Amino acid sequence: MNNESRSEVLNKALAFVKEHENDRDEKQQAQMWVRDFLEAFGVPYQKIKLGFEWRVNIDGNTKFVDHLINGTLLIEMKSRDKDLDKAKSQAYRYVMNLSNEDLPRYVMISNFKRIRLYDLSSDGTWDFLITDLPKYIDLFGFLVGKQINVAIPKNPVNEKAAKMMETLHKKLLESKYPRNFADLLMTRIVFCLFADDSGIFKQDQFTNYLRNETREDGSDLVDRLAVLFQVLNTTEDERFQADVLKNFPYINGGLFEHPQLTGLPLTKEIRTHLIETSELDWSRISPVIFGSMFEAAMDDTRRHNLGAHYTSEINIMKVIDSLFLEDLKEEFEHIRKLKHGRDRRLLEFHDKLSNLKFLDPACGSGNFLIVAYRELRRLEHEVIDEILHGQAVFDIGELIKVEVAQFYGLEVVPYAVSIAKVGLWLMDHLMNREASELFGRLFLRLPLHAGANVVNADALQVDWQEIVTTGELNYILGNPPFLGAKKMSKESKQILKEVAPKMKGISNLDFVAGWFIKAARLMQENQNIKSSLVSTNSISQGIQATLLWRELRTMNININFAHQTFSWNNEANVMVVIIGFSTQNQKEKTLFTYTNKKGNPNKNVVSSINEYLIDEPFLLIDPNTRKQISGYPPMTLGSLPLDNQQYILLEDEKNEIIKKYPEMVNYIHPYFGSQELLEPNKYKRFIIYAKDIPFNRLMKMLEIQKRVENVKRFRSTVAQEDRKLSKTPLLFKRDRYWKQKVLIVPRTSSGGREYVPMGYYDENVIVSDAAYQVADASLLLFGFLESKMHTRWINLVSGKLKGDFRYSNTLCYNTFPFPPINSKNKIRVENISKQILDTREKYFNEGNSLRDLYGKIMPTDLLLLHEKLDKVIETLYRKKAFNSDEERVKHLIKVYQKEVYKG
Repeated sequence: MNNESRSEVLNKALAFVKEHENDRDEKQQAQMWVRDFLEAFGVPYQKIKLGFEWRVNIDGNTKFVDHLINGTLLIEMKSRDKDLDKAKSQAYRYVMNLSNEDLPRYVMISNFKRIRLYDLSSDGTWDFLITDLPKYIDLFGFLVGKQINVAIPKNPVNEKAAKMMETLHKKLLESKYPRNFADLLMTRIVFCLFADDSGIFKQDQFTNYLRNETREDGSDLVDRLAVLFQVLNTTEDERFQADVLKNFPYINGGLFEHPQLTGLPLTKEIRTHLIETSELDWSRISPVIFGSMFEAAMDDTRRHNLGAHYTSEINIMKVIDSLFLEDLKEEFEHIRKLKHGRDRRLLEFHDKLSNLKFLDPACGSGNFLIVAYRELRRLEHEVIDEILHGQAVFDIGELIKVEVAQFYGLEVVPYAVSIAKVGLWLMDHLMNREASELFGRLFLRLPLHAGANVVNADALQVDWQEIVTTGELNYILGNPPFLGAKKMSKESKQILKEVAPKMKGISNLDFVAGWFIKAARLMQENQNIKSSLVSTNSISQGIQATLLWRELRTMNININFAHQTFSWNNEANVMVVIIGFSTQNQKEKTLFTYTNKKGNPNKNVVSSINEYLIDEPFLLIDPNTRKQISGYPPMTLGSLPLDNQQYILLEDEKNEIIKKYPEMVNYIHPYFGSQELLEPNKYKRFIIYAKDIPFNRLMKMLEIQKRVENVKRFRSTVAQEDRKLSKTPLLFKRDRYWKQKVLIVPRTSSGGREYVPMGYYDENVIVSDAAYQVADASLLLFGFLESKMHTRWINLVSGKLKGDFRYSNTLCYNTFPFPPINSKNKIRVENISKQILDTREKYFNEGNSLRDLYGKIMPTDLLLLHEKLDKVIETLYRKKAFNSDEERVKHLIKVYQKEVYKG
């Protein structure tokens, strides 16, 4: 480490110590601690393998490494003041089970108070207080300047298993095995494969059954499996089968209750493939992988129609941590340190954990329920450890109280229901094995409990209180279908409408809104219920945010934590938000923001979170604001001819008509929508304004007469309410041409632009309904709408389409709060606006378009004029300069609220 880099690291180390000296053991804190520690030495955190994505197999059990830099450093974090010797033992066991290419040279363990570093190549050991880190920075020279290039790993066994199961399922269907029975068979096979390697069955018992008890040609495979499934559903004392079957344990739990379809011969290829699949190490497969298996088994049509989507564990933890896990851990930590009444409070807390009820009303294959159950069980293990306090235990089963029966799910696809139940059972088994290892006593929960409460039903059409008693429910969580308002089928729209038939504008909401509304209604019955739902990010934008939260606020619903837009880590790469809400209004709320949509969040403690997921009070803009709140002129959509392309002309058509009828030059106008505004050289269109043509001239122009007659004929075939317009074919259906200067605003614009490119044209231009217009607009209005303040307001209140703005006259323009302005400043704004238009004209004459001028790179002179305009306009809002867009938005919200409530 040279002197320059050493000085930089020293400063970062000092800052790190100051920032984290009070951290304890909360999972988010641990991640932030490690992130900041590594980045102090120049290692980007996103290159590190995280615990729930990096597994090792120890004694047949799956364990999770906290953090790993392949070949360099393994980090294991423990709660504050926890024994580091125990952490060392655990870390060394991880190292012994890593592959050669991943073996680290160094192991670092910490309990937020001390750091201990081991050099495995020299047996060197260093132990020091974290506050002394600046004295020991040279020890970590191996990190400085190190180029880390590691992708977040996928468990290869999980991935291979999913692909093999997908192939098996397809082969079953190709063999004409009925779909429903194939789904059931797959579910049962998955359980048996897992049971074979995880201690439920004897090792390889199922694999040997396939090899030895079925014919090589696969002809009796289904029948032999059916016999096995019957045995697994029969108690040992009621069986009459041969010894090879009697040796299988009694499973119960409803999984093998219904008979399997028999008598259908399969192929040698299917049998061989199943045996090969069974040879994988299924003990290393997480039950959460079931979601991927389920997704692979679904056909593309069903997946699209249902809006199915799946998630990584890291994203599930974003929901679970903030919804309940952090609070429970904090409560446990408080109880653990009590000097009086500690034992009683631990027992009470344990009872509390065992009585919590969770509902995922769109559970799919159960990923959220499975991970939530795992985390609750692991917390219970810590509680039991504190209760025992070193005492020997003879029957750990008497101490374990948390069960899968506390978890409830709703799912519309029957196959997914089966997968979710099996996933919960298998996670229960993994947790029982983990408890056995922790407490030194074998604990298996067989036969299975029939307690995985996952029901096959449409969540929006069933009363959730029929699934779980409202008074007992604590948490609602999950990720409902990602179906946008404009992509929903008629059936889905009707289902959503039936959730809130009296709610205005519900047809404009994404499908997920139904889950928010139904969860909020349950909260009216039980105000202790808390919910966290993953949603398409459009639900927190534009009219959707306004409509949904105007409804939810009538039920006194508050947002207590939220993740702003980030990329849902799956193939679809959709943008989502997470919203945690309840009737409770926490003083301190948590808002997670993302500098990089695919990166890690920044955690912010705030006092308010509103419908747009920013730290401000609710705005609840009226979506039907008909007048501009600051008194500026109205903005409308352009004209709608309803002409079947008879009046709308391309340039060649226009030229031919004028050549034939020169007088038509006065009645054909440039026709501008959003495309023509942004790229007029590429999209040139014109329109005949037939209303102005004197009747005696019209009679002399046969081609124009024919076009008018075609319009009349076309209108007689349209929807009933418009057929009367066939009587007036010379008129537009909607005529918004007022023969005045016009300001044109595109209906959509790139979200990456600093300014929305708007046009300012003379009275000859007719605007189409593909753009908005303000007739007789002043240069002052043009200046305000082309300012950064207006762009930031648009970014707040408008809808988005793939990151682009969707401009709305009612939401974006009518609600925009203009500042007061005197005549002197009015002239200043008008002059700069004129300079902007003149500069544009210069570039237009050189063949450039508005799209060119307002792209990723703006011409310097044009950009400087905009910045000059911004400076003038922003001083009208306040004298002190704005330092960020966040400040601009916050100030605009205050001005808006003054405008709305000034009366």
